[in-house]
Amino acid sequence: MDHLSHLSVLTVSGSDAREFLQGQMTQNIEDINDEMVFLTSFCNPKGRVLATAFIQYWNKAYYLILNAELIEDLHAWLSRYIMRSDVKINIDGISVFGVDEEMDKQNDFLLLSDSHLQTLRRLVNDNSRFLLLSSIDLPTRYGTMSEHDWKYEDFSNGIPIINKASSLKYIPQMLNLHELGAISFSKGCYTGQEVVAKVQHRGKIKQKLVWSVTSGNIPLETQADVMNGEQKVGTLATVLYDHEMKENYCLAVVNTIDADADLTIKIN
Repeated sequence: MDHLSHLSVLTVSGSDAREFLQGQMTQNIEDINDEMVFLTSFCNPKGRVLATAFIQYWNKAYYLILNAELIEDLHAWLSRYIMRSDVKINIDGISVFGVDEEMDKQNDFLLLSDSHLQTLRRLVNDNSRFLLLSSIDLPTRYGTMSEHDWKYEDFSNGIPIINKASSLKYIPQMLNLHELGAISFSKGCYTGQEVVAKVQHRGKIKQKLVWSVTSGNIPLETQADVMNGEQKVGTLATVLYDHEMKENYCLAVVNTIDADADLTIKIN
């Protein structure tokens, strides 16, 4: 059985957890419900995205599912803002699994979802996939998505779960998070909100996220330069290499005016 080893879980609990997260993330806490998995991000005061994450409410806590490379960074960052609030932030050792629509139909996954030990929730940004969190071992009869297949679906749906190399490189709109429903422009203040709101109000988003596939025997690196001729016009925000197909699946942040050009990746 495959689990999504590239993802780790941070739990935020306590009587002030709801208010605390509302002041830290781009998503509106009022929209988080018990039925779906949402997308959000966390910024520094300059509006740069420290981490993107899936978020869900379960077991009287908020579960943040993000790139394992950033779990320590986000834990340390959020802990700075607790002060005297009744908030507990923990790195949870819970296992993360991916389930697609066909797997859900073939197995009785719903029997697992109504439990304090396991939860199965559909992604808001991709109705064909579910995230399954489990604190116990699953029966071997259950089929789950491989890490590669899950990442590929993230890429094809334009969902940027960034890694450490891309942390603090982009504002949320550069990652298309406003188009993915991961930013609320009416919720009020949160860390980085002034910058994010100003960019949106001016309507001048100079860079955006685009999906591309490149062929070759060389896996590309996150933050590699994207070129239009001899001019750098962006960087790779995240990359997945398919060893069998010899292809790189890329989500790149590029200048909006260059998005439709014939772009290349600079290999160092």
